[in-house]
Amino acid sequence: MNKYKILKGKLTQYHQEHLLSFFHQLKPGEQEKLLEQIEGIDLQEMEVASRQFISHRIQQQAKITPIDYESMPHLSKTRRKKLEECGLERIKAGKVAVLLLAGGQGTRLGHDGPKGTVSLGDSSDQSLFALQAKRLRAVEEKAGAKIPWYIMTSPSNDDETKAFFTKNDYFQCDPKQIYFFQQELIPTITSAGKMILESQSEISMAPNGNGGLFSSMKSSGVWDDLQEKEIDWVFLNNIDNALVQVADPLFIGFAEESGAEISSKAVRKRSPDEKVGLLCLANGRPSVVEYSELDAKEVIDQMLINANMGIHLFHITFLEKAINSSLPYHFAHKVIPLIDEYGQHVQVNSPNGYKLEKFYFDVFPLAEKMSVLQVEREKEFAPVKQKTGEDSLESARKRLFKNTKA
Repeated sequence: MNKYKILKGKLTQYHQEHLLSFFHQLKPGEQEKLLEQIEGIDLQEMEVASRQFISHRIQQQAKITPIDYESMPHLSKTRRKKLEECGLERIKAGKVAVLLLAGGQGTRLGHDGPKGTVSLGDSSDQSLFALQAKRLRAVEEKAGAKIPWYIMTSPSNDDETKAFFTKNDYFQCDPKQIYFFQQELIPTITSAGKMILESQSEISMAPNGNGGLFSSMKSSGVWDDLQEKEIDWVFLNNIDNALVQVADPLFIGFAEESGAEISSKAVRKRSPDEKVGLLCLANGRPSVVEYSELDAKEVIDQMLINANMGIHLFHITFLEKAINSSLPYHFAHKVIPLIDEYGQHVQVNSPNGYKLEKFYFDVFPLAEKMSVLQVEREKEFAPVKQKTGEDSLESARKRLFKNTKA
């Protein structure tokens, strides 16, 4: 039995046979490409996602309560020194790695290219990638050891990201310590749970969210590499914070001392209506609750103040739990290019389909304990979400300049 018949049988089993509707109108090369794309899709996983979407499961409202935390400004000089020394010892012993989420594009910043290539100055020496590399090197110099740096890109920016690092001589890092790997893609679906064809020969695909990190670590070999290197702590951060203190030794010491499986940095909410996720307890378990999931009373609760910065330390034992767990999907209603039943492209002006996303913080409830260190926003948090205004390229430049002068 040929590949076409085998795959058609599988698609029929999962009620997705429409993906081959135009197969016999395609050129041989296009046919092979489509069959290869179908082969690469986990149809059983798509069935799970489609059922989850169609069932519209109503989640019971979790009981949200504050999580214990410590505040950086309130730590004594003696304690800070002790924590930093502990962190540097862990780094020197080769027990710490850094994992950077860098799959985004700079489109909303008016930049054509990966977000990490956006510069806060006049040259690539002040790009988001360069700033993080510089801080990583400073910690390495202090500890007297190299830190493995894993960078998750996306299929749309992987080549450009690698070329940018090569062009800039890896920002004086050792190329051997840097490991690029790609976020995985997953098909988009209609409101009926059907996968979308964006052309007669291609299925519409989109990144599977930052929660796809764990499966990508496993499929790319990153997880195996961490185990071979006998890493204990993985420092996770996003590309879009211009002030992130990469592999912060004090934070690593804080995590080590706390005995928690996850440690997270937070900043104090600047106002009740700041649209940020909160580090908290949901039904008594460590969680990040999005602003949209809070009720009116929770929004103004003066005890729920720890905004998620996207900076975490995962112990390797917890990462193993995360990698072997199944995360729920979140469905983003989006404008998705597609064709109609006749194979013609449709003009789409409003959201018509759904992107399937997983969020990494959905694994947090698996942890028995999460320790939280609240830090100063002005010193450690300058998110780059848009070109101008609040949390923008413009505001990050100002905050970076202010910290450089301090």
